[in-house]
Amino acid sequence: MLNIFLSASIPLSNRKKCFYETADVLAIKEAVRSLVEVVIPNGRIVCGGHTAITPLLAMATKNSKKDVNFISIYQSNIFKPDFPESVYDFIDLTLIDGNPEEREESLKIMRQAMIQSQKFDAIVLIGGMEGVIDELEMFLEFHPNAQIIPLASTGAASRIVYESEKNKLNPRFELDPRFENDYTYSSLFRRLFHNHLKN
Repeated sequence: MLNIFLSASIPLSNRKKCFYETADVLAIKEAVRSLVEVVIPNGRIVCGGHTAITPLLAMATKNSKKDVNFISIYQSNIFKPDFPESVYDFIDLTLIDGNPEEREESLKIMRQAMIQSQKFDAIVLIGGMEGVIDELEMFLEFHPNAQIIPLASTGAASRIVYESEKNKLNPRFELDPRFENDYTYSSLFRRLFHNHLKN
């Protein structure tokens, strides 16, 4: 089974300008929808319960009649009061204990539990802010042989990661030019994951 770790968010205007000024919200939404369409039921998607991304996953599974059992949502219980109602549409919801007075440490503990929960074939970066960069660094530590897919076309942190690696003499992972300019995400994911897909 194909196991995908999704790291994504829609940047907020009150956060760092480098994230929201390049974010393509329509592309972010389409990329998330396409990932669900292609991966499920051939595989499983694991991600954090971001307030902007979780409703997109819920809508994608509902509209495509996909089985929500193939999506695992992780969240720190310090954010429980802020959960969107759509979180509860997911049967596989894992709450990780945290301390409200230590937000960053609680996030780190949750991310470690999520990233170490299983062996992943790939990480897909869509849009995002600081958390996407943090999750990628942690993911590389635990899954050094997994495929890294920073969708630069969605902007924000994903573009920053792509361009940063592109400018290195020895990039840490292979970069596909399609990550930068291919907006037909369903087709792109089918090509990237073709060895794991049944149809």
